Amino acid sequence: MSLPPPQLSHHVVATDGVVRVALSGEVDLAVADDLHGWLSTAAAAHPGLPVEVDMTAVTFIDSSGIRAFVRARNDAVGAGQGLRLVNTAGMALRVLQVAGVYAHLSGEPVD
Repeated sequence: MSLPPPQLSHHVVATDGVVRVALSGEVDLAVADDLHGWLSTAAAAHPGLPVEVDMTAVTFIDSSGIRAFVRARNDAVGAGQGLRLVNTAGMALRVLQVAGVYAHLSGEPVD
């Protein structure tokens, strides 16, 4: 019997003075702790570099995922790095906007 594919996967690349973490899949309670760990590890492995989370392939996000992003951003800001979401679209963008955290997590100015 084979295992089901992971609900969320990630790929980390440090280039051009930034750490890019590309996510693919669903961000929810089942992966929230893993996500926070991945983002923390990526930031710790590249001290001083800001972290960008590429949301292009994220198909779902819930409040647990939002909490993981907020925690990771707070940790990164506390370490002097910063973290922001980029290429957020579709349902993930709408959920973040409705929750009122998109501007905070993307670094966009608040109206």
